[in-house]
Amino acid sequence: MSKRLEAVFSESQVMMLVEDFNSNLKLVFEGISAIDKKLDDKAADLQEGIAVVDCKVMGLSKRLDSVEKRLSDEIAAVKADVAKVKADLAIVKVDVAEVKADVSAHRNNTEMHTALPKRPLKRA
Repeated sequence: MSKRLEAVFSESQVMMLVEDFNSNLKLVFEGISAIDKKLDDKAADLQEGIAVVDCKVMGLSKRLDSVEKRLSDEIAAVKADVAKVKADLAIVKVDVAEVKADVSAHRNNTEMHTALPKRPLKRA
Protein backbone atom coordinates (compact mmCIF):
# COMPACT_ATOMS: atom_id res chain seq x y z
CA MET A 1 0.00 0.00 0.00
CA SER A 2 1.24 3.48 -0.64
CA LYS A 3 2.55 5.46 2.30
CA ARG A 4 0.06 8.19 1.70
CA LEU A 5 -2.87 5.81 1.85
CA GLU A 6 -1.40 4.14 4.95
CA ALA A 7 -1.30 7.47 6.64
CA VAL A 8 -5.02 8.01 6.12
CA PHE A 9 -6.37 4.45 6.35
CA SER A 10 -5.18 1.32 8.05
CA GLU A 11 -5.08 -1.94 6.10
CA SER A 12 -8.22 -3.24 7.79
CA GLN A 13 -10.06 -0.04 6.92
CA VAL A 14 -9.00 -0.35 3.30
CA MET A 15 -10.18 -3.98 3.27
CA MET A 16 -13.52 -2.90 4.70
CA LEU A 17 -13.82 -0.23 1.99
CA VAL A 18 -12.96 -2.79 -0.70
CA GLU A 19 -15.49 -5.28 0.68
CA ASP A 20 -18.11 -2.53 0.90
CA PHE A 21 -17.35 -1.51 -2.68
CA ASN A 22 -17.60 -5.15 -3.82
CA SER A 23 -20.90 -5.52 -1.97
CA ASN A 24 -22.30 -2.38 -3.61
CA LEU A 25 -20.98 -3.53 -6.99
CA LYS A 26 -22.71 -6.89 -6.47
CA LEU A 27 -25.99 -5.09 -5.67
CA VAL A 28 -25.68 -2.99 -8.82
CA PHE A 29 -25.00 -6.13 -10.87
CA GLU A 30 -28.06 -7.87 -9.35
CA GLY A 31 -30.19 -4.82 -10.14
CA ILE A 32 -28.96 -4.77 -13.73
CA SER A 33 -29.62 -8.51 -14.02
CA ALA A 34 -33.18 -8.04 -12.72
CA ILE A 35 -33.79 -5.21 -15.20
CA ASP A 36 -32.32 -7.36 -17.99
CA LYS A 37 -34.69 -10.21 -17.10
CA LYS A 38 -37.66 -7.83 -17.05
CA LEU A 39 -36.66 -6.48 -20.46
CA ASP A 40 -36.38 -10.02 -21.81
CA ASP A 41 -39.84 -10.87 -20.41
CA LYS A 42 -41.36 -7.72 -21.93
CA ALA A 43 -39.69 -8.45 -25.26
CA ALA A 44 -41.18 -11.96 -25.24
CA ASP A 45 -44.62 -10.52 -24.37
CA LEU A 46 -44.31 -8.02 -27.19
CA GLN A 47 -43.31 -10.74 -29.66
CA GLU A 48 -46.36 -12.78 -28.65
CA GLY A 49 -48.57 -9.71 -29.04
CA ILE A 50 -47.08 -8.94 -32.44
CA ALA A 51 -47.68 -12.52 -33.54
CA VAL A 52 -51.35 -12.25 -32.48
CA VAL A 53 -51.72 -8.94 -34.32
CA ASP A 54 -50.06 -10.42 -37.43
CA CYS A 55 -52.50 -13.33 -37.32
CA LYS A 56 -55.47 -10.98 -37.01
CA VAL A 57 -54.19 -8.79 -39.83
CA MET A 58 -53.86 -11.86 -42.06
CA GLY A 59 -57.45 -12.86 -41.21
CA LEU A 60 -58.72 -9.36 -41.97
CA SER A 61 -56.76 -9.31 -45.20
CA LYS A 62 -58.41 -12.56 -46.32
CA ARG A 63 -61.85 -11.22 -45.38
CA LEU A 64 -61.16 -8.00 -47.23
CA ASP A 65 -60.08 -9.93 -50.33
CA SER A 66 -63.30 -11.94 -50.12
CA VAL A 67 -65.44 -8.81 -49.78
CA GLU A 68 -63.58 -7.14 -52.63
CA LYS A 69 -64.18 -10.11 -54.94
CA ARG A 70 -67.86 -10.32 -53.99
CA LEU A 71 -68.33 -6.60 -54.60
CA SER A 72 -66.51 -6.79 -57.92
CA ASP A 73 -68.79 -9.63 -59.00
CA GLU A 74 -71.89 -7.72 -57.88
CA ILE A 75 -70.73 -4.55 -59.66
CA ALA A 76 -70.16 -6.54 -62.85
CA ALA A 77 -73.67 -8.00 -62.54
CA VAL A 78 -75.18 -4.54 -62.01
CA LYS A 79 -73.29 -3.20 -65.03
CA ALA A 80 -74.65 -6.04 -67.14
CA ASP A 81 -78.18 -5.32 -65.87
CA VAL A 82 -77.78 -1.61 -66.64
CA ALA A 83 -76.59 -2.42 -70.16
CA LYS A 84 -79.66 -4.65 -70.66
CA VAL A 85 -81.97 -1.93 -69.34
CA LYS A 86 -80.36 0.61 -71.68
CA ALA A 87 -80.91 -1.72 -74.63
CA ASP A 88 -84.54 -2.29 -73.58
CA LEU A 89 -85.00 1.46 -73.17
CA ALA A 90 -83.72 2.08 -76.69
CA ILE A 91 -86.28 -0.40 -78.01
CA VAL A 92 -89.03 1.29 -75.99
CA LYS A 93 -87.99 4.68 -77.36
CA VAL A 94 -88.29 3.36 -80.91
CA ASP A 95 -91.72 1.86 -80.10
CA VAL A 96 -92.90 5.14 -78.54
CA ALA A 97 -91.70 7.06 -81.58
CA GLU A 98 -93.66 4.67 -83.84
CA VAL A 99 -96.80 5.03 -81.68
CA LYS A 100 -96.39 8.80 -81.71
CA ALA A 101 -96.15 8.79 -85.49
CA ASP A 102 -99.22 6.53 -85.74
CA VAL A 103 -101.23 8.75 -83.38
CA SER A 104 -100.15 11.86 -85.26
CA ALA A 105 -101.14 10.30 -88.60
CA HIS A 106 -104.46 9.16 -87.13
CA ARG A 107 -105.15 12.64 -85.76
CA ASN A 108 -104.36 14.25 -89.10
CA ASN A 109 -106.62 11.75 -90.85
CA THR A 110 -109.51 12.29 -88.43
CA GLU A 111 -109.24 16.07 -88.53
CA MET A 112 -109.78 15.97 -92.26
CA HIS A 113 -113.19 14.37 -91.66
CA THR A 114 -114.64 17.09 -89.56
CA ALA A 115 -118.39 17.16 -89.26
CA LEU A 116 -120.31 19.93 -90.91
CA PRO A 117 -121.72 22.44 -88.51
CA LYS A 118 -125.32 21.67 -87.57
CA ARG A 119 -128.10 24.03 -88.44
CA PRO A 120 -129.74 25.70 -85.57
CA LEU A 121 -133.17 24.32 -84.65
CA LYS A 122 -136.14 26.47 -85.39
CA ARG A 123 -138.42 27.33 -82.60
CA ALA A 124 -142.08 27.03 -83.16
